[in-house]
Amino acid sequence: MHIYWLGGGLFPLDWEFCFLTVSEYKEKLIEKRESNPDYFDLQTGGLDKLFALIDKRVTFALNNFNEELKKYSHELRCPPMIIPIPRGDASNGADFMIILKRDEDGDTAVYSPYPISYLEK
Repeated sequence: MHIYWLGGGLFPLDWEFCFLTVSEYKEKLIEKRESNPDYFDLQTGGLDKLFALIDKRVTFALNNFNEELKKYSHELRCPPMIIPIPRGDASNGADFMIILKRDEDGDTAVYSPYPISYLEK
């Protein structure tokens, strides 16, 4: 997992209105599956598998976030956010990044299964 901390002198991602919360994203996935269940399940392995992956990523992110900020306030400004990211392989599939924003000063942590060069210091 690639972890990017934005803040502490860098600009935090201060536009959470651009991203969906995890619960909003799951609702969108349910709607998408309802439009073509067979194709959706073939591509994703089904909602249970997809939701388990998302939940695993969120749990990892929250645990890391809390551990990194244990000496500070680690209260979130908003619920965990999620954004799809292309895998960049022959599957033409997508994966997920998790975004957590600290309430106190807006520091942002991005958890990505793939490197994001423009977030690297």
